[in-house]
Amino acid sequence: METQGKWTRDAEGFMEFDSSALQRLYETVTDAYHQVYNNYLDQSDDEEEAHQQALADGYEMVTDYKTINGSEEFVTSYTTPTHVADIWYVFDAVSGKRIYDRGFIRIKSK
Repeated sequence: METQGKWTRDAEGFMEFDSSALQRLYETVTDAYHQVYNNYLDQSDDEEEAHQQALADGYEMVTDYKTINGSEEFVTSYTTPTHVADIWYVFDAVSGKRIYDRGFIRIKSK
């Protein structure tokens, strides 16, 4: 299953989504990642070790370039054992710059 949509950042800096269902799915995926990573970080107090332990359990967050729909996008990807969530920004073709207060999201079930 794949869910896609748009997001915007409100005046307080919080992300708002096209639908409440998309927001709940985003929160489920990102909360799962952060819970596992933070648990390992609390245990070891070492970011690299926490990252490696979370990765071994199937959890990862990466911000890098990724090809999406044929375009190279600057994406934050959250991976859990059940989902992959990709979040990226709108690109303004006129100015050639990313617009950091709105973008797209795609969440795939594994």
